[in-house]
Amino acid sequence: MLTNISYILLITVLLILGGWAFKALISLAQGKPVQINLKNPLNLKARWPKEDKKK
Repeated sequence: MLTNISYILLITVLLILGGWAFKALISLAQGKPVQINLKNPLNLKARWPKEDKKK
């Protein structure tokens, strides 16, 4: 059981690092600076709309 959990963690870390490296390469190819955000490494944003308080 421990090996399954460790494999899941390993795959997760590899996917996050690979995604960050891919986005960094795209930014460099476009001539943009690479920004490192440790709290949100892949710069994912919420897809649901924020509720307005004007109702």
